[in-house]
Amino acid sequence: MALERGLASRAAFKLEELLARHRLVRRGARVLDLGCAPGGWLAVLAKAVGPKGRVVGVDRAPCRAPAPWVTTLTGDLKEENIRSAAYEVLGARAGLVTCDMAPRLSGVRDRDQQAMTELLELALTSANEILKPGGAFVVKVFMNADLKPVVGRLKTVFSTVNLVRPQATRRGSSEMYVVASGFFSADGLCDRCAK
Repeated sequence: MALERGLASRAAFKLEELLARHRLVRRGARVLDLGCAPGGWLAVLAKAVGPKGRVVGVDRAPCRAPAPWVTTLTGDLKEENIRSAAYEVLGARAGLVTCDMAPRLSGVRDRDQQAMTELLELALTSANEILKPGGAFVVKVFMNADLKPVVGRLKTVFSTVNLVRPQATRRGSSEMYVVASGFFSADGLCDRCAK
């Protein structure tokens, strides 16, 4: 069904629903998409912001840009120069940061949970560095013991934080999305990530 609609993945339906339900982005906005491959979210974001907007996608895997106003960068977000390059291409702070990253699962619960937490911390760091005041953040999370403290941290720098399970999520999946809006701090979130 995603391919029939020209979308690279079924995850694109989840983002469409989140954007519509929470009114997270408007025409002409600047958006950073973390973990952008295979490009399903980029296509949705490109359509949402239109030709006067700007979308930058970052992933360790190469990814095709679906529109002229979309730029993709290949690299690891752990590297500060990649995050700096994303900011430079955006040209200003973003109104929305999205993240659909997930680690390759090993089947070892503690190891997988640690890998998921590390990706989430990286996404939080990126959002803190690049969001403008009033901006929004959408990130994939999994229900586990680490989720409650993360939501608590987000509540210290966003006016609204919601846990959302899109309708397109597979039955039985522990996957959810945190939708945070009203960013009011451009410092401090990174420090809190380490606690």
